[in-house]
Amino acid sequence: MPDADPTKIIPPARQPDLSEQPEERAAAADRDAVDLEEPRTVRYWTETLGVSEEQLHTAVEHAGVSAEEVRKYLGSHS
Repeated sequence: MPDADPTKIIPPARQPDLSEQPEERAAAADRDAVDLEEPRTVRYWTETLGVSEEQLHTAVEHAGVSAEEVRKYLGSHS
């Protein structure tokens, strides 16, 4: 059997397409703060914390934008 060309056997590494997961990119940009101005991050936080938009807004009003403080507020008001 002749020597196989390794470039034809092993596909080249695929570069990640950052446009595939914009919600995850947006959330990863700032996991320490809850940004209520950006719909993508609101969706991320409501899904991550398991709350409605109204509950998230209320938590931010009372606890501020710190994700840690919002989590604490939601935990003490569940």
